[in-house]
Amino acid sequence: MSAELRLDLDVMERNAQRLASDIAALGKLWRPHIKAHCQPHIARTLVKLGACGVTAANVFEVDVMADAGIPSVLLAHLVAATADLDRLAAATRKTELLVTVDHFVHAELYSQTAQRHGTSFRILIDIDVGMGRTGCRPRVDATQLAVAANRLPGIEVVGIMGYEGHLAAVPDVEEKRTAVLDSMNALQQTRDEIIRQGIRCDIVSAGGSGTFATAGLHPAVTELQAGGGIFGDLFYQQQCGLSGTSPALTVVAEVVSRPSLVQAVLNCGRKAINPVLHPPEVLGIPGATVKSLSAEHTVLSLEGDAQDLKIGNNVTLAVGYSDHSLLMHREIQIYRGEQHVDVWPVMRG
Repeated sequence: MSAELRLDLDVMERNAQRLASDIAALGKLWRPHIKAHCQPHIARTLVKLGACGVTAANVFEVDVMADAGIPSVLLAHLVAATADLDRLAAATRKTELLVTVDHFVHAELYSQTAQRHGTSFRILIDIDVGMGRTGCRPRVDATQLAVAANRLPGIEVVGIMGYEGHLAAVPDVEEKRTAVLDSMNALQQTRDEIIRQGIRCDIVSAGGSGTFATAGLHPAVTELQAGGGIFGDLFYQQQCGLSGTSPALTVVAEVVSRPSLVQAVLNCGRKAINPVLHPPEVLGIPGATVKSLSAEHTVLSLEGDAQDLKIGNNVTLAVGYSDHSLLMHREIQIYRGEQHVDVWPVMRG
């Protein structure tokens, strides 16, 4: 058999329920990021579990979610191309769309697009809380941008967004907690100043799967974007401290070589699982561990009963990080436990 990507819906739904319950207990709204999968089936399940909407990473994902009837979509990305802006204008007629800007140029582009299409855009100011990627500086710069953008026709500033992803894997618990809350303080200070300028700031969006439990403790935060945790990735479990989840996304491969008693080789590698952020792990075979991955092969080290593996046996690998691995496949085999129930295409923009 060829290596195949599998999703166990029972496990995923238990993981999702765990996130939904934790976020509800924090008194926040849940707006899970769908960049790992962009699957309408999954997004609808998350809405049924209490999500207020979803967070998207690109215009293609916005289109898919809007067409799927998801009630609210936040585009947590910056857009400049006219064709993309036109697609977003069309999406405003299908869903409650929120978009982000970190420069006045973006606001002008949205304003021009809104007037061209006879629609309007609700905007969040994207703020850099330490990630060093997109986002304007908090407090003064962000407030000035909010004031200027809100004056433009077809534009309404309704909140702010910040992503503290650079803190997800900080190993020291107290250091991580302090740093995450400091990042949220920057959002709170910005929110307060924007409100003092007479502008709405109803939404303060933050909190990925590796940080939401702390970010959600901050009173200024209104919604959390944790989404990848629904797959129970090893990265979130082992590097970010996300407990109470199990691997739902796996790759099932076949033993194709037994070069020695202590080694087996599988028919999948880096073209099926991306190990950069976190390597995969063998499930259900004590004594079998991943030694290395090449393009088309995974080498296992074997101890004890694992040395009984035979050529032709199947081995299940838990994906280390779904975002990097899912798009390496064309389809997902959908299971409930041992029962195969469907095949879903991998959504590609």
